[in-house]
Amino acid sequence: MKHTNGTESALDSQQYVLWTPPPGRMVEAGADQHPVALPQLPLPLHREDLAGEPTGDAIGHGLYDYLRQFPDCPHNSCYAKLLRDAFPHYIADLGAQIVMLDHKEVDAPYIRRKLTSLKILALLEPENPGLLQQIGMVNLELGLLFSQLKNCRPHLLEAMGALQRSLKLQPDNPSCLNQLGQIDYLFGDYPSAVRRWQGVVELLPEGPTRLALSEKIVQLAGQDIPDHPLVDDLEAIGEALDLYGEGDLRSALLILERLEEEGRVPNEFPSPEFYYLLGMCRGRRGDPEGSFAAFEYVLSLDPEFAPAIEAKGRLVDEGSP
Repeated sequence: MKHTNGTESALDSQQYVLWTPPPGRMVEAGADQHPVALPQLPLPLHREDLAGEPTGDAIGHGLYDYLRQFPDCPHNSCYAKLLRDAFPHYIADLGAQIVMLDHKEVDAPYIRRKLTSLKILALLEPENPGLLQQIGMVNLELGLLFSQLKNCRPHLLEAMGALQRSLKLQPDNPSCLNQLGQIDYLFGDYPSAVRRWQGVVELLPEGPTRLALSEKIVQLAGQDIPDHPLVDDLEAIGEALDLYGEGDLRSALLILERLEEEGRVPNEFPSPEFYYLLGMCRGRRGDPEGSFAAFEYVLSLDPEFAPAIEAKGRLVDEGSP
């Protein structure tokens, strides 16, 4: 049994060990049990599976779990190809998970699992424009989740990279152009946003979508442009959410009321979560009237937003509004 020489270690050394197969080690794959040679690379194994010579099942299990936890790890392409060639049922499982997660309620853990599955599949097809576009779209979705706003910038950057690679392979894809335009806009690169959205407009039929995008282009091409990138405000909301969790209600409320007064975030991203957080901060800072008004606005955006319904009900019961 040959181990790595210390120059490389598992990204989670508590759970995994990197093991280099001896020369000529094979595993049996598929229904016909045909032999597949293991590469002379350090392969991740669950630590408990290294008691003796690891079985083929242990090797496949370790590879699959490690890639799902660390899709950007060293040797990731080799690991994905070995899964495809020797343990294809794991690749089929990834596809099934993507389909299943498409029908799950949207929250960060599910979106991260979907993103990981897509990234592993893209290791096998790095020039697949559809996979690259999906990776970009999922990163964009994840970065704009309310709970993830503090760290939205890296997700937006990763989305941009994947979408740009996709667009090189399909230059006239309006969806890619539109999403890249959105990211450019969030980062304050308004000339690039205009250029991309102009390309979208040229591909769209007449209708309300084309009209709305054309109006946005006219706004950005003129003098009425924002004085700072919207991503700064989104990160500020994430900071306010952290401050609220830490009990620093005063600082959280200062951020949220500044953003509400400026109006840009509420107008461009009308989020019930934003106004719910604002209402909670106001209520806990002794402003029941302002809290009630915030919860009322939440319910104008989403009449079924349960936390706001409950919070508003408590205020009514207390006779606070």
